[in-house]
Amino acid sequence: MRFRRWHELAIQAADPLTREPAVMIRRIALPARYPPIGAWPALMRADMAAAYLDYRDTGELARAVGRGEAPPPIGYHGVGRAREPVWSKAIIDKVTAPGKAMDPDRLEGQDLVSLV
Repeated sequence: MRFRRWHELAIQAADPLTREPAVMIRRIALPARYPPIGAWPALMRADMAAAYLDYRDTGELARAVGRGEAPPPIGYHGVGRAREPVWSKAIIDKVTAPGKAMDPDRLEGQDLVSLV
């Protein structure tokens, strides 16, 4: 029997007919995992997506997705019991900072109080 470390989440995709949000069921929360080489990949498993979104573990990520505070996964990799959810870095970036990209030229001369 092979050991699979991604049994932390079971996620049910959104129903295209009812358009209900995805449902995540926490099994075993894994600690957030940062990329070993320092660059965030375009597709991330739950443990890396949790780290990217600054959650302590996959359990926090699952609760955040359930509350609508974090984006649901974009799909799955693998088949059968090896199936695991994946998140897109581009989608996470769009959801977490919509239209709030910092323009360095605009920041010149701004008072710090105006940024709070």
